[in-house]
Amino acid sequence: MNVADNDPGMPNIVLIIADQLRADHVGFGGNEVVRTGNMDSVAARGTRFDRAYVANPICMPNRASMLTSRVPSSHGTRYNGIALDPDANTFVRSLRSSGYRTMLVGKAHFQNIGHQPELAARARAGTPEQDAVEREWRPDWDRWEDLALHRQGWVDVPEDYYGFDHVEFAIDHSDYCGGHYEHWLREQGFDPDRRGGDHATEMSGEWDQIYRPAMPADVYPTAWVGRRSAELIRSAADSGQPFFLQCSFPDPHHPFTPPGEYYDLYSPADVRLPATFDDPHEASMPHIRSKVKHKGSQRGPMSPFAPTEKQYREAAAKEYGAITFIDDAVGTVLDALTQAGVRDNTIVVITSDHGDMFGDHGLMLKAGLHYEGCVRVPLVISAPDGAAPGVSDALASSLDIGPTLLELAGVEGYAGIHGRSLTGVMEDTGTAVRDRIYIEEDQMFELLPGCGPLQMRTLVDDDGRITVYRGTDDGELFLYADDPGELLNRWHDPEYAEVKSRYLARLVDAQLEHTDMSRRPTAMA
Repeated sequence: MNVADNDPGMPNIVLIIADQLRADHVGFGGNEVVRTGNMDSVAARGTRFDRAYVANPICMPNRASMLTSRVPSSHGTRYNGIALDPDANTFVRSLRSSGYRTMLVGKAHFQNIGHQPELAARARAGTPEQDAVEREWRPDWDRWEDLALHRQGWVDVPEDYYGFDHVEFAIDHSDYCGGHYEHWLREQGFDPDRRGGDHATEMSGEWDQIYRPAMPADVYPTAWVGRRSAELIRSAADSGQPFFLQCSFPDPHHPFTPPGEYYDLYSPADVRLPATFDDPHEASMPHIRSKVKHKGSQRGPMSPFAPTEKQYREAAAKEYGAITFIDDAVGTVLDALTQAGVRDNTIVVITSDHGDMFGDHGLMLKAGLHYEGCVRVPLVISAPDGAAPGVSDALASSLDIGPTLLELAGVEGYAGIHGRSLTGVMEDTGTAVRDRIYIEEDQMFELLPGCGPLQMRTLVDDDGRITVYRGTDDGELFLYADDPGELLNRWHDPEYAEVKSRYLARLVDAQLEHTDMSRRPTAMA
């Protein structure tokens, strides 16, 4: 399928990304409580991939993987805190080289935003000062998304920022986003110093990551991302140049701070407990069992933990409000496409950078958790004049978004891409382009005592999941035929030793398949 062949002009592309949005926290993902009519309408016109997975379940690594179509061990952004190489090739850069006007509004997170430098210094301690490869990059090349820099004044991001001609950042999460958005916020007469939980008009009594912000809805980051995206669409459409827009919402990542009417839109009483909420974790990994022992207690605002039922229900109700707010902003974007007369020649994609445990297995948030809730994401691709709408159970990866869009636009890719085009599946939802998903996760901190900084590798296929952890003989093996909820860890079960061996061999093969092969030979020797 090549949309460019079906239309005299190259198709426009709008990539809508939400932050930390689960696959089943949208209407088209089967959620019967949260209202997402606009996103559902895109799903109704396109192909819905019900088994789409991340390449890494953490923000920066997977955003870099979506952009480069490469796994973190190849592109180098192995965890939050390592900026993506500025000369890394990206599918956006390929579109730009082929004549596309490329724009981004909202959260990029390709570089560091400046949080907790002391943790990074601790991770570097005891290592040589000199890197394995010396790079000649301009000073402060990795500070374009630094919150402190943007607070000092307006930041003009250099042309061709990972392939983007024009960027306008909303950096961080919830009501306290900074970046270019913060300057606009001041222009609207709202004092940025009134952001955050210290200025909340209502605080949850269950969890400090839930509060009603002082900020009204019309100047909240979600509204700004939708409005600015719509304005850039109209401007790009007037130019006649094909455009690519990444419309990237900082929500519904916690803290859960939907403003105005969205805060009370859903009642905790309407939220259903996940079927696995009371998982006994009899054979779970030690770090998971430890969290369950301290139910209701969180070590830090970004740390995963085991919520109480009240904490879970209230968080979900507020997150649902944030999601419906995003959906309204998506409606603003879709209306702009229609009003500009380009809706019928625009590919629209909806996805997320990763999921969230959100009550599954009695856990909340992410990090060191490769259950479905964290690693599976929503993915819809709606292409004009393409295949009939459909639903696919074929395995898909965040890595596949770039190759798919390049093929739909008729643009050639580059060497070293790990993703695969999904256009064949869009034409025939009964087919598949991969028989397994490979997932990486590294962290700068130690999760399992004595095992060093966390390293996890996971393989998912139609029959189950295996996850290995560096430095330990412990691990996870779940088989979907009799355990679709991932409740029975078969790793140490002798009856499944042969199955475990087969999965380990497949995981090694997947690692080999995702080795960095971008450097190519110029001679035999």
